[in-house]
Amino acid sequence: MDHFNTIIVIFLLLAGPCAVVYSLVSIVRTRDFLLRSTEVDGEVIRLERSRTGGQTSTVVYAPVFSFTAADGRAYTVTSKVSSSAPGFSVGDSVRVRYDPANPEGARIHTFFQTWGAALISGAVGAGFVAFGCKLLWFLN
Repeated sequence: MDHFNTIIVIFLLLAGPCAVVYSLVSIVRTRDFLLRSTEVDGEVIRLERSRTGGQTSTVVYAPVFSFTAADGRAYTVTSKVSSSAPGFSVGDSVRVRYDPANPEGARIHTFFQTWGAALISGAVGAGFVAFGCKLLWFLN
């Protein structure tokens, strides 16, 4: 196995398990958030547009939503999850989950907004491990 292939295998076999561990931690944190959070109605009030990357940047959109907590206070939150194609439109009604101890950390309660990061990182990590193992076997 040449030097370049060795580096690729080492990267895959180190990064893969790290991504899987991140995924597992994210799953536990999301489950804990869901257990302590309350669900209410909210509304998308705008889409926050930003760019990712450098010269080949991509425009992404994060929904900004508002909701009223059980104590009657209104909150406006920008989602931490964004996408290149807007997943929401201004005026959309959404279900919102929030921790009463930290309403500013509210999340739109859809499958992708709730579980997307955990599932994507887990799939990428598992793919890195599988490809790294196959490459290691193939090159030896």
